[in-house]
Amino acid sequence: MNIEKLFAESPEFETERLLLRCLTLDDTEDYYAFASDPRVSEQSLWNCHETVDESVQYIQRALDNYEKKSVYLWGFVRKDTGRLIGRGGIFHFNELMQSASLGYAIASKEWNKGIAAEAMQPIVHYCFQELDCNRLEGRCNAGNIGSARVMEKLGMSYEGLLRKQLKIKGVFTDQKLYSRIRDDL
Repeated sequence: MNIEKLFAESPEFETERLLLRCLTLDDTEDYYAFASDPRVSEQSLWNCHETVDESVQYIQRALDNYEKKSVYLWGFVRKDTGRLIGRGGIFHFNELMQSASLGYAIASKEWNKGIAAEAMQPIVHYCFQELDCNRLEGRCNAGNIGSARVMEKLGMSYEGLLRKQLKIKGVFTDQKLYSRIRDDL
């Protein structure tokens, strides 16, 4: 797996409706617009942003992680409006095992439109074709039907239930584990 290539290239992608590019501090206002919606963070480890400063801090952490080469996040920008409507990327890199994990968050007004799958598809393709990934995995809360559907649209297979795997907002939560491997291409 060639993580150095990812951070050296800083790839950008274009889909039918979206531009995918690195997050910047210029995205703060748009990021806050969706991160402050409690529906977006409801099934996540992170809490909804109550101030714009929380969004600034999140984006700064993302940029710091980029510098450390530990997480790569793309901002999802609608081509028709130029507005950031979500983010997604890869993390938990294991170069020896040629694997990584996927994650994403989308503004609730964009749910059920196929946006998350559209955004993540070129990222998945890049991981297998350019980074030499053997395995990508993703997780979602057992009750998060929308996120499970996104992973299915990405060609990921359900592997099983991780019982009480995460403590989200004080409650131990079951996680569904999905994966896609090179042989699935």
